[in-house]
Amino acid sequence: MNIKYKYGFLIIIGIIVIAETGFYSFKIPSNHEVTPSPNIIYILADDLGYGDVNFGIQGLNEFNNPYIKTPNLAQLAHQSVIFTQQYASSPVCSPSRAGLLTGKIPNRVNIDLFISDKKDNDRIFLSGKEVTIAELVKEEGYSTAIFGKWHLNGADWNDPNAWTGRTGSFPKQQGFDYGMVTKENPHLTTALEKNSQKNPGDFFDLDGHPLGVIEGYSSKIITDNALQWLSKTKEKSDPFFLFLSYDAVHEFISNPDEYNNMYKSGDPDKDQYYANVTYLDHQIGRLMKALDAMELRENTIIFFSSDNGPEVWRTNSESGRSFGTSYPLHGQKRQLFEGGIKVPGLVSWKDKISPRICDIPIVNYDVLPTICDIANVNLNSELKIDGVSMYHYLLNSAPIEREKPLYWQFEKRRQNWELKGEGYNQRYVGNKPLKEGIPPQVVIRQNNYVLHGYSDKLYSKPNSYKLYDIEKDPLMTKDLSTYKPSLFKELVSKLEDMYEDVNIDRVKSAQEMKMRFN
Repeated sequence: MNIKYKYGFLIIIGIIVIAETGFYSFKIPSNHEVTPSPNIIYILADDLGYGDVNFGIQGLNEFNNPYIKTPNLAQLAHQSVIFTQQYASSPVCSPSRAGLLTGKIPNRVNIDLFISDKKDNDRIFLSGKEVTIAELVKEEGYSTAIFGKWHLNGADWNDPNAWTGRTGSFPKQQGFDYGMVTKENPHLTTALEKNSQKNPGDFFDLDGHPLGVIEGYSSKIITDNALQWLSKTKEKSDPFFLFLSYDAVHEFISNPDEYNNMYKSGDPDKDQYYANVTYLDHQIGRLMKALDAMELRENTIIFFSSDNGPEVWRTNSESGRSFGTSYPLHGQKRQLFEGGIKVPGLVSWKDKISPRICDIPIVNYDVLPTICDIANVNLNSELKIDGVSMYHYLLNSAPIEREKPLYWQFEKRRQNWELKGEGYNQRYVGNKPLKEGIPPQVVIRQNNYVLHGYSDKLYSKPNSYKLYDIEKDPLMTKDLSTYKPSLFKELVSKLEDMYEDVNIDRVKSAQEMKMRFN
């Protein structure tokens, strides 16, 4: 068996004997466990808020926005486990994607903010030493593909040499064999000075060849190319892992007129945002129909989620159409309040997973160990995975066993924005930030309790804390630290232990990144 063994910035391919000290090894199933390996699809929306969908589930308080039409997601939701406590691993895009693909708290790999698309200096990247979902399942015979947004390095993508650079941070170096990708969003392009989701100009194939300006809208372009790949892949006996990393509903937003005309709120910018959600929903519906037509649905497990909470309206010149909402939560993108990190979550596997509503907290770094169980990959502890597998819960509602609290760390100060509107019209407005800013934060969640730690300066252990019961007090209005002193002390100790552990790894990763320039 060919095993990719990664260390530093080198990647070595060879025939090796799997030892106990290897980075990962593989299960050999017993006869009664042998079943066809299922296909795996992960659908990731960009900046889709907790309140931005309408699943149409009677009796469910969440995910029922009456102003937005998402009929295809509603149909999928009726066939899924619906996670009401689904978290992203960060309130912004690059670290959230790093957490998803590596199964780690993203700060461990020194990705704790979105990676700048403008500097092209490649100072921050997903190091080649990190092992991703794609690499792990590929070694079990999976075909792997990505279509859409990458956003895990800051290299100059127009330099052909960058694609084979020793950072190992490009999709093909991270286990994806097929696809088309953009450095950040396809409409934040180097090909055009100003662009939108219409006629995007910044797609590349996985060998680094620019694809130029492509006519159409990015969500459809991503779906079209994924379906073309699927039509070829279905003829093979190999299972596949498909990562559909949409740029919708991230600004700059643009839609076909027929979708814009579906909405008549009186605000054309709001109408375009709602239309963008519906247009994305339509593309997901096309995918579902294609899977049925190709007779792939029964053996395909499908994940759906968002990378973080919704963009703050008018926080910059490009976000005038960012009408996403985190209702009924507090906070939005760039904040470690619930609305910045809690997102819609679905998992569907026809005739294998019973549709139901799940209120158990999970986070996107749980996806890697879950997929590894699905694909029969046995993770070695040296990978230091933070996530836990949901596999047995999905199949038979077995408990999800987690030894440590969920953990988030976000260092960059972000303003408290003004809250306007009510219900699903609730959103934060960025052009009037409140005077009091938010210091660097570390947050853990254990059961129903969240502990927020605050620091006076960057990358320093918190020196003040607030404790909330997130179930009884979702808007976090009552600090319980003096009311529950024993629990408060316990959680402070756990947070500080995790902070130290995560940041030891962060410093190591930062040092390894600096080696890239020596």
